[in-house]
Amino acid sequence: MRTLVATLLCVCMLALSGHAQLLPRVEVKGGTLIVNRAPAVHIRVANGNLVPERRAQIAAERLQSAVARGLGARHVGVKAERRRATVTIGGGVLLYATRADARAAGTTPLRLAQAWASSLRHCLSIPPLSLSTSELLVPLGESRTVRVNGWLEGTAVVAPTGAPDDGVTDPAVIGDGRTVRITGRAVGRERVLVSVGELSVPLMVTVRKYAGEVKAFEPVVVTGIDLPVSFVRQAVEAAIVRSTQLEPGAQVQIASPVRLSSVPDVGQSATASVLVRASGSGYIAREQEVKLTVVNRPIAAANEPVLLMVSNDPERVQKAQTLFASEISESQSARLLYHHMNGMVQDGLLLIELLNPTDATRTVHITGAASTPMRDTVRVGYVAGELFLRALMNNMGHTITIPAQSKVVLLAQRMRPLETASGVLQVRLLPTEGAQPPAPCVLKVAMQVYQNQPLPLMGTTMAWGFLPPRPLTTEERRQIAGNDHIYPTSYKVLTATYVVGQRWQFIRIGEQAVRNHNQQRKLDGNYGVIYEVRVEMVNPTDKVRDVELAFEPSGGEAGGVFAIGGEVLGIQRALPPGEFSITRIRLQPNQKRTITIRTMPLAGSNYPATLMVRS
Repeated sequence: MRTLVATLLCVCMLALSGHAQLLPRVEVKGGTLIVNRAPAVHIRVANGNLVPERRAQIAAERLQSAVARGLGARHVGVKAERRRATVTIGGGVLLYATRADARAAGTTPLRLAQAWASSLRHCLSIPPLSLSTSELLVPLGESRTVRVNGWLEGTAVVAPTGAPDDGVTDPAVIGDGRTVRITGRAVGRERVLVSVGELSVPLMVTVRKYAGEVKAFEPVVVTGIDLPVSFVRQAVEAAIVRSTQLEPGAQVQIASPVRLSSVPDVGQSATASVLVRASGSGYIAREQEVKLTVVNRPIAAANEPVLLMVSNDPERVQKAQTLFASEISESQSARLLYHHMNGMVQDGLLLIELLNPTDATRTVHITGAASTPMRDTVRVGYVAGELFLRALMNNMGHTITIPAQSKVVLLAQRMRPLETASGVLQVRLLPTEGAQPPAPCVLKVAMQVYQNQPLPLMGTTMAWGFLPPRPLTTEERRQIAGNDHIYPTSYKVLTATYVVGQRWQFIRIGEQAVRNHNQQRKLDGNYGVIYEVRVEMVNPTDKVRDVELAFEPSGGEAGGVFAIGGEVLGIQRALPPGEFSITRIRLQPNQKRTITIRTMPLAGSNYPATLMVRS
């Protein structure tokens, strides 16, 4: 290796000395002085009895004599005289710029001399041999070209040096003999010598892999009515990220806003396009313009009840650990409510993962929302619950495909100390066509120490899966999926009747705690349970009357969300003993009307709470 490096240094020194031995090439064509094959000075008029051609020849002879003495571009100057200006080299006269020359050029003698001097400096600085670049970055398996420049004539010859890495490049001369093609054979760096005659210049070539590439362009499947454009864009971004094949340590970014032709209604489709960038240390960044189809597929909403899964134990997480893991199957959908505070002294990383340990590709439909982590434990639960209820009412969701023996990270959120992450998502494994239901998948919640991982960390979102699928590790294949916080009752129906002018109705939300699958644990507050409250309102009077729905935080500080008549209404924060108006319902004389209210006890709030009906 030392011998090879010494040889390379010797070759480079010879190349440099070769440059010094080659004198600039000086020629004359008509009245034009040509230096290093580039026109330097064009003389248009005679000076006395010296015609332009002779003046150019004299200048060439003087220049050849000067460069033979070692003078060069830095020795070229201009001297102003009374009736003319002189271009000098090393203090000696090279040629004169006369008044006649200046008139022919439309300028003054001094300015013309300065222009000639500048052109001469440029031409004298042209090297006999150079490359269009001295450093070349080549993707592995691809080729790039370099142009051989300089005034030295002849066909180029290339030779890899094998240093500092051997076998990295495959160089070749193509075309007119002055173009070098470099093909990347292996990751590394290698110096290639490019020669014309006895003169050589080095080209340093670096060969790297691309950081990643979007390989698949499957349609993005969304569901629901009245979809917000922000949700469709998030679903497109997540689908593209999952379709990106990344090298280890690389990351993918959405480099432009998602452009949508429209927001598709149920049964319709639209087109989307976006710029995607994959990058990473030691890789070549790649940008791709991705175009795909967005389909709003008519997938029926999950039937209640679903399995209610609650990840809240411990609520204050003080070390990296698995917080929740449970199997989900095609036979029953699952609703996961999670609510955790980062009790560590360093930043945490909350991960929600869906593991597919089967040998079949699985497709899952997800409806839900996650709030960006924050220190306000009531507000973070309200944001997640309000968005989830909106999504649930409109069956708003999207599908994710998980390859066999792989996992998808549904959510990755950085949490600073004392911040709380909260969210609700409903997961439904779709049937596998033409096959018996495979084994269950595993839904997992975990806390890690945040270590600046190259992850697309997410804030508030209603779309999931912003990371490409990854093969399961041996440990993940053995993931034990068992948890006491799984509750078969996820849905309750309450009824009440209110007659105008009679006693108010008080409807308790979050009472009669549901029990887990083995009846050993109860869920105080019924967090995550959907309540459908049917209130029959009767106005027996002969006047128009307004009936008020109000919220009372009976158990302490709380927020509440309520879906009424296609509209989602919210109380972000309520403190006892206050009573907070939700809405008013107008009843005509002698009218009887049934109002359906859907609500859910919110994580971070204090339930039971009370829904009041009064006038």
